[in-house]
Amino acid sequence: MENKDSKSKNGQDYKSSGDRAIERFCSAMIDRMKAMKASDWRQGWTNGKGTMLGMPQNLSGRNYSGSNSFFLQMDTAMNAYRTPVYLTFMQAQKENIRIKKGAQSMPVIYWDLNIKDDRGKRVSEADYRQMSRGEQKKCEVRPFLRAFSVFNVDQTNLEEVNKEKYDAIVDRFRGPQLRDTAGMYENRALDRMFERQEWICRVQTDKIVDGAFYSPARDIVIVPKKEQFNIGKNAEEIFKDGMEYYSSALHEMTHSTGTANRLNRDKGSKFGDAKYAKEELVAELTAAMVGNALGFDKRILNNNAAYMDGWINALREEPKFIVSVMADVNKASKMILEKIDEQKIALGETPILTENQRKVGLDKGVEAAKKEWQQPHDIALSAKFDSASIYKRMDGGYAVRATFEGQDLGVKPISKITGIRYEMMPTGALKDQMLHDTVARKFVGEVREIREQKQQNKENKGLKL
Repeated sequence: MENKDSKSKNGQDYKSSGDRAIERFCSAMIDRMKAMKASDWRQGWTNGKGTMLGMPQNLSGRNYSGSNSFFLQMDTAMNAYRTPVYLTFMQAQKENIRIKKGAQSMPVIYWDLNIKDDRGKRVSEADYRQMSRGEQKKCEVRPFLRAFSVFNVDQTNLEEVNKEKYDAIVDRFRGPQLRDTAGMYENRALDRMFERQEWICRVQTDKIVDGAFYSPARDIVIVPKKEQFNIGKNAEEIFKDGMEYYSSALHEMTHSTGTANRLNRDKGSKFGDAKYAKEELVAELTAAMVGNALGFDKRILNNNAAYMDGWINALREEPKFIVSVMADVNKASKMILEKIDEQKIALGETPILTENQRKVGLDKGVEAAKKEWQQPHDIALSAKFDSASIYKRMDGGYAVRATFEGQDLGVKPISKITGIRYEMMPTGALKDQMLHDTVARKFVGEVREIREQKQQNKENKGLKL
């Protein structure tokens, strides 16, 4: 497909930044597959180095997705970076940090649009969105891949110039490595999901079976009992055996996402055909991506080793094959991580996806707002406050200040939800009432003390008389 980044000079075709990034992804994938094959499948997709919780993020905390997420995970693990957080050169400059000399960037790809109207004139995406549907139909719209470069924070001097911020970033991705009674790796979120049967279909894990599989006819995931995976010869191997149990479950759970009533992937009809092989690669990479986000690597399944040469050949012949695969991986991993986050939230653990982390933060804000409005405040509601105000602090939070009967009550924080709600209200009696009630609820103790002290002074004065 032709795109606006393709140019011809002296008879040579120049590839777009997106095409070059895809070729680099394919090269990395082929190299990884060859290394796994050469190790007799002992190595996983990230060489057994997946030890961090969470998905790759940019500096502001937003998750990368699709191909970007997987290859940044791999880049983090293979280079032994301490955190999967990346930033652009411009972001580094804005943060007053320096990219280390010789650091090699990673590409991040995204879809852009080449839009032309019926006269062949270039149209910006913003102008296109403002057009009527009739005008849009007359336009020629061609999507194409573009890329920009990012660096891991370990490729910068952030730790040197702002160790507190660097340590805070690293801490975001630390989590406990739990073991069950047999010493195998334990994942509480997945265990809870299986026990409560809260996946999109039934997951059977309580019977001795020969292997893991998904049955489309019965819409059920079958996984051998966890103890069947316990074949290690030492504590470290036994611990990793637990990871293989969950990896196998994630692989089959991925297959269950592809049914017609879910993500509707064309999975092929028989073992060995091209579509079947692609579905197996989707399941492998999804399980690897989700497993890495949970803090463990995934070794390739023995029955998929036969597909390795086919996958390598497909990537060599058509590099954009990886785009199609990773699009499916992104959708499947998102579905699985959403369900895992539901369990993590129920367990009081931090969710993986940033949007769910924000939801938890919002829920906490709602609870904080409720607590503010549930405090005893009757004694303060009748009080008349002077110089009362709600304002936004420098750190983005909100606070309230006021004086009462000539005494400064000081400043107290309020929930973000209360602050935003107050800001959005139109000027008038209702807004004034909300300000008064908020002050009354936050300073009820101070008002009580001032009134009690005033009453005590009056009584003391009466005794003297």
